[in-house]
Amino acid sequence: MKNKNSLNWLTPLLLFCSIFLISNAHAGSTLSAGIDHVCAIQEDDTLICWGANDHNQADPPSGTFSEIEVGFYFGCGLKTDGTISCWGQDTTGETSPPPGKFIQVAVGGEHACALPDNGEPICWGANGSSQSSPLPGPFQQLALGDAHSCGLKADGSVECWGNNSDEQSNVAADTFSYIAAGYKTTCGVKTDGVAICWGLAANSYGYLTQIDFAVNGDPDGTAHQSTKEFSICGLKADSSLSCPTMSSVPSGVFSYVATGGHVVRPCHDDCNHSWAKYHYEFSGFACGIRENGLVACWGENHNDRATPPVGVKLKQPSDFTPPSNTYTQADLDKAREQAQKACQANPASCGIDISGEAAAVIGEDLSLHVGKAQYKTLLSTQLLWIELSFFGQNEDGKLLWELTDYGVVE
Repeated sequence: MKNKNSLNWLTPLLLFCSIFLISNAHAGSTLSAGIDHVCAIQEDDTLICWGANDHNQADPPSGTFSEIEVGFYFGCGLKTDGTISCWGQDTTGETSPPPGKFIQVAVGGEHACALPDNGEPICWGANGSSQSSPLPGPFQQLALGDAHSCGLKADGSVECWGNNSDEQSNVAADTFSYIAAGYKTTCGVKTDGVAICWGLAANSYGYLTQIDFAVNGDPDGTAHQSTKEFSICGLKADSSLSCPTMSSVPSGVFSYVATGGHVVRPCHDDCNHSWAKYHYEFSGFACGIRENGLVACWGENHNDRATPPVGVKLKQPSDFTPPSNTYTQADLDKAREQAQKACQANPASCGIDISGEAAAVIGEDLSLHVGKAQYKTLLSTQLLWIELSFFGQNEDGKLLWELTDYGVVE
């Protein structure tokens, strides 16, 4: 009989990983989601938007573009000639970009920043939290949240400025190959391939090659519970989707994913009186570019934000390479057997740390800690069982496995 430890909520730990890292940190996005609208670059380099248009946020300018990002109710794009064009709501100067030529544009809630060739950011728009007062660079990639900004340096370090209400600007002491920012949160793909976030949604999200965090969210949860509500999505090593905050996502191979959403304020008590009680709820959605260029969207379809135009093909990110699935079932069976044996022989290879004396606990880094005495007992009697699931194939052709559960055979 198996005495099963329930770890279904645990972010899986990758085995035998030589993860593919994004080599061009400022490779621009060709798809971006705001509160209630989405904009993207088509195959002919022109822009297309859908969803809400009450602030002209879904009315993009003409011309050809190499990357795009949108905020609450506006968007900015980097044109193929290196200049920047913005559109939509303009309450704090967010649609008035500086002149000149740039290599990247990044958009937050109501502010934007751009990188010129020298890597020293220039920002405009809202600055109530100093989010548009950048730290000195040079940076090779920028990522903006609702009211904070971050930059990735060539050595893999990250610096942030602006709002820090949830410690979203307190950078994790790691090196990164890619960063993203959203509602009171900053995320990054570390140089070892693990995606982590700090701030409102501080957590580890497993091995990802790209990650996106919605620019809006609910920090307090619904009326009768304190669960924080936000939207986060990413791409796994096999280019499939990982959206831990969503109940269902489409299958298949994707080259890029973007997530957004809005907050509603429904009444939950005494609704017919002046003392009515209200609470906030977050309604999220996401869109992704498939390997054939078609776009798929899922989640709450408010204002048709999750209903992309039929048959439209989008421009693929410059660093996208479709995965090659050349393995057979015999390859999978053999790799799984090897992974099981390696995990039993060397627990550290699959995240089991036997350096401590405590019984099984979950560490802050989501690794599984099993006490020395307990592990020795398991190992000596061969009672440890491990449940693995197939994760995909990396660029070197290695088959990747995740530790999804473990237990003792009684």
